[in-house]
Amino acid sequence: MTASMMMLRLCGLLLLCSTLTDAKLDIISSDPDVQVGRNTLLLCKADSEGEMSWLKGDEDVDADRHVVEKIDESSSKLALNNLELDDAGIYTCVFENDHGTKKSNYQIYVYQTPDFGNTSTYHEFLVNQTATIPCVVSGKPAVEILWFRNDRIVNDDGRGDGHAAGPSALLCGRGHLRILPDRSLQILGIQQEDRGTYTCEGRIKGRPIMRELQISVVVNEPPTVLINQKGIKVSAGPNTTVAIACLVKGVPTPNISWIFPSPSDDSRYKFNSDKSELTISAVTRSDFGEYVCIATNKIGENSATFILDVSEHPTVVLDQTKLTVIPGETGSVICNATGHPTPTVQWFRKTTREKMTNVEGSELILEDVMPSDGGLYSCIASNTVGTTTEDFQLITWPGTPTKFSVAPGPSSSVLIQSASVQDGGSSVTQYILQWKKPSEDTWSQSLVKPTNPLVITGLEPYTEYSIRFAAKNSHYQGNFSTEHKIFTQSQHGEPDSPILSLSEKKLDTNSVSIPIKQLKDGGSPILHYIVRYKENNENEEWTEKEIPGNSSKIQLNNLQYNANYQMEVYAVNHNGSSSTAKMNFTVPQPVSQPALGKGGVVGIVMFIFLVLMVSVDAFCCYTNHCGLLNFLARKLFGHKVSESKGMDEEANNSTGDMKLSGLTLPRGSIPKLQSSNGAVNGIHSEVTCDKVPLTKFEKKPESGDPAAEA
Repeated sequence: MTASMMMLRLCGLLLLCSTLTDAKLDIISSDPDVQVGRNTLLLCKADSEGEMSWLKGDEDVDADRHVVEKIDESSSKLALNNLELDDAGIYTCVFENDHGTKKSNYQIYVYQTPDFGNTSTYHEFLVNQTATIPCVVSGKPAVEILWFRNDRIVNDDGRGDGHAAGPSALLCGRGHLRILPDRSLQILGIQQEDRGTYTCEGRIKGRPIMRELQISVVVNEPPTVLINQKGIKVSAGPNTTVAIACLVKGVPTPNISWIFPSPSDDSRYKFNSDKSELTISAVTRSDFGEYVCIATNKIGENSATFILDVSEHPTVVLDQTKLTVIPGETGSVICNATGHPTPTVQWFRKTTREKMTNVEGSELILEDVMPSDGGLYSCIASNTVGTTTEDFQLITWPGTPTKFSVAPGPSSSVLIQSASVQDGGSSVTQYILQWKKPSEDTWSQSLVKPTNPLVITGLEPYTEYSIRFAAKNSHYQGNFSTEHKIFTQSQHGEPDSPILSLSEKKLDTNSVSIPIKQLKDGGSPILHYIVRYKENNENEEWTEKEIPGNSSKIQLNNLQYNANYQMEVYAVNHNGSSSTAKMNFTVPQPVSQPALGKGGVVGIVMFIFLVLMVSVDAFCCYTNHCGLLNFLARKLFGHKVSESKGMDEEANNSTGDMKLSGLTLPRGSIPKLQSSNGAVNGIHSEVTCDKVPLTKFEKKPESGDPAAEA
C-alpha cells in the first residue's frame, strides 16, 4: 500500500475521531493484518496537548526501520515499513502532559499469504476408483486447509458441518468423501456424479486471511452400447423405413462407427449428427443381416449387434405375356417367382377361376390347343408377406359358328340371329359374311362389326342365296359356318330409287349441287336420304351423310379439284330403304385469273385520261371551233376566211339576226372589236375558232365605216 493511500485513510480517521467527544487517546490504523513486506501506518490522537512516544511491547520502536513523526501537540504517527513476521505484536502510544501519562495499545498481525505451490488443478479418474486429490498450501503463521464442493464444506468424516460460505450449505449426501491427515481429499468409489469442481481453501489460523484454488475432477468411463431391440422383421418396399438407435455412454464421449451387412447399398443409409441413429429408407432384401454399432474412446471400446430380417413380397415375371397358338399345337409359359420366404406358385384359368391341376412347377404347358382354350391365365405367387398375380393371354382361332338362325329381312336382306362364337382368347372384332347364288362359283362378302342380328344387304328380291359367315379376332380368322340356303323377300311400301338430274347439276368452285326427286315414297313419307360419295380411287373410303326427306337437292362441299367422284343415294322410310341411285361427276380445275399488276393499272389510268382529253377537245372543236383537233384540221386541210371588211345587215331579217363571214349568228352574239392598248390608228378584232386558233389575233383592214367598227 502506498504512503499517499495511507495518508488519505488517516485523514479520514482524524475527521472521525474529532467527532468523538468521549475519546481521550486512540490509535487508528487501516488494517491490523499486514502482509510480509508491506507498510502500514499507526496514528495516535489525544484530546489535549502533550508529549507522545511509541513502544513495541516494553521497548522503544526500532527507529532504524520505522519512522515516528509528530504531527502536532495532540497527535503523532508511526510508519511501519517493510514488515517482517517478527514485527507482529502490540504497539503502544504513550501521552504525557501536566495532567499525567496515558497509554493506548494496538495489535499488528504480520502474515505470509497462503501459497498452493505446484498443486494440480485438473485430475482424471476411472469410474469406481478411489480418488485422492492433494492440496499443498504454505503460509505463516500456521495455515489450515478446508475443502468445499458446491458451496458445502467437507469434513474428514465425509459430511458437512453446516459452516459453509452461504445459505446453500448442505450436508454431503453419500458420505464417501474423506479428508486425509495430509489434508488431501479422498473420494471412495468415484462416480459420474462426483465429477466437477472442488475448492481447496488455505486460511491463516485465527485470521480472516485465506486463498482458494479451484480443482477440476473428471471421471472417465469406458463406452457402453445398448440397442433396445436385438432385431426386427420388416417387409421390403419403397415405403418401408427402418431406424436403429444405438444408445452410447462413456467419458470422454465415444466415437460411433457401424459395420453393415455385405453386400449392401449404403447410399440409402442416413445418420444423425453423432451417428448414434441409423435410418434405412426404401428397404430391400439386400439390406437384411447384422448391423454392428461400435463405440470407442481412450478408455476402451464396446459394441452391440442388431439383426434386420427383411421379408420380400413375391415378384412374378412371365417369359411372355401373350401367346398365339394355332389350334392343335402346343404352347407353354414359364412363371419366374421370387421373394422371401420363397413363394409357392399356382396356375389358374382366369376366365373360369379354375385351378390348373395338371401343372408341375412354374411352367404351364397347354397341349392340343382348341378355341375354347383361348383367354387369360394367371400365375399366383404367395408367401407369408403377400400374394402377387400376373396374367398372360392365350390367343388362338375363334370357334366355328354353330348356334345361329338365318331369316329373310326387309328390303331383300338376310338376318343372322344369335351369332355368338368362342372368341379364341381375343374379342371378336369382325364377322365375314358371304353369299352367292346357286349359279355363281365365287362368294361375295362383306365385313361387319359384331351386332345382333348380322345383316346382309343389297341382295336381289325373291332370289335363292347360299349364306355362310366366320368370326375374326385380333389375330386370326375362324372357320366358316355351314352353308344355309334362303330366299330373299321384298317388303311392300319400300320407296322407289330417287332420281338424280346430272344435267341440272351446278358446280361452284369445289362444291356441287345436284337436284333430287322422289317419284314414289311407297305409301310412307321419306324419312331421309343416305348419300355416299368418294373419289374414283380403290384406296378411298366412302363418305356418308344424311339429308332430310324433304330435300330437293344434294349439296356436297369441300370436294377435291380435278377429281372424279362416285355417288350413291337411297331413300329410307318406315318400311325400309330403296335401291341405290348411282351417278358419277367431275370437279374441274378452277380457271386461273391473270393478275393485274401495277403496269396494267397505270396503263388503264392513262388510257382513261387520254379519252377524257380527246372528248373535251372534240367538244370544244364542234361547239366553239377551238382546241387541238381544230388546229390540226386547219393545218392539214386548210380554211377559207372571208375577205369582207364590214358586216352587211340584211333588211329581210325580221329576227334581227346578222351574218358574219357567211355565218348566221343570233343578235348580241357578234363579238365586239376591242382597241389594242398602245395601237396607233389600228384596230384588232377578236376572232372566233372558225378562223384561226384561239391563241392568234387577225388584224382587220382599215375601214372608214364607223358602223362596221361598231
